[in-house]
Amino acid sequence: MANGENNGLPESDNPVLGALFEILRTTNSPAIQRARELIAHRIAVSGEVAPSRVPPPLNITEVGGYYNLLGSLDEPILQARLVTAALGIAGPDATLPPPGAGPFLFFATREGTRPAGPMQATFPLSFTIRSDFAEAFDRCLETLSGLGGAVPVLSPPRGLPTPDVAPPEDGAAQLALVGRILTLAPTAALNDPTTDPLSVSRLVSGGGFQVVARQIDPAAPDAGSVGDEDWSSWRCDANTCSEVATTDARVPLEPLLNQAGWHRLAPLTNPNSLTTPGNWAEWGNVTGLVPGRTTFGDELRAVFPLSAILNSSVLAMQDKVWDGQAFA
Repeated sequence: MANGENNGLPESDNPVLGALFEILRTTNSPAIQRARELIAHRIAVSGEVAPSRVPPPLNITEVGGYYNLLGSLDEPILQARLVTAALGIAGPDATLPPPGAGPFLFFATREGTRPAGPMQATFPLSFTIRSDFAEAFDRCLETLSGLGGAVPVLSPPRGLPTPDVAPPEDGAAQLALVGRILTLAPTAALNDPTTDPLSVSRLVSGGGFQVVARQIDPAAPDAGSVGDEDWSSWRCDANTCSEVATTDARVPLEPLLNQAGWHRLAPLTNPNSLTTPGNWAEWGNVTGLVPGRTTFGDELRAVFPLSAILNSSVLAMQDKVWDGQAFA
């Protein structure tokens, strides 16, 4: 052992084990690094780290007594570890994630769009989006920018509820937890259709209300493909809403967002006031969710480390299965 260092590996009087440990100490490769992690993890969760304070059991009856005691305390993990310790093999552990475990996705940060106007100060400077959805959404924003529009986005804090907080049962709340809900900045519409970057509008010539982006940059590369039309848009205050007529260029958002995987989870509802604005700002992404197969645990482990899941109230929800509307 060079310089008295052993990289956290145990000493051994067995020459074969000694040679093995020397290889682990002196060789660098992904496989050897993985082996070091496994050994370090096993040492960290081994019962030998904390010496027993009770005499070793003398027979199987005494082992059974400990096993039944742990069962009465509802400790299935400790029950399993008791048996594996008696057999001298590695057992399950719920206190540390296994070596190399971790989410394969992450929440990417993007610079926020903040169009000029009375509400600009309220638009977020940045937002986060799941890494597997980011590239398609980037293309959506680029297309809209080329048409002269912009979309301010609001993202929530990313994290899991603590054990004392009830886990989400509503489908939209579950999707939001794993990064599958997109919320447009609520202040980007309904205030004044002549200055807001977004609006809930309908064509006077016919058709229902939809979410549209007002063309704010007529010099954009593809702005000429969007012509002026007669629109009727909602304008609201704290108590009520009314329709306002404008003649200008606006870009429907739904086709662009749909191409990026974001769809309405429910039909668009009309606003009643600024405090009850309807659901215009909320969009969901269910790409890759297979009804009857995808579990909430699959989604959680994709974006959160096991240590975060183990310390959250959603731990008990891992086996819930997507039914097309919620994990139930």
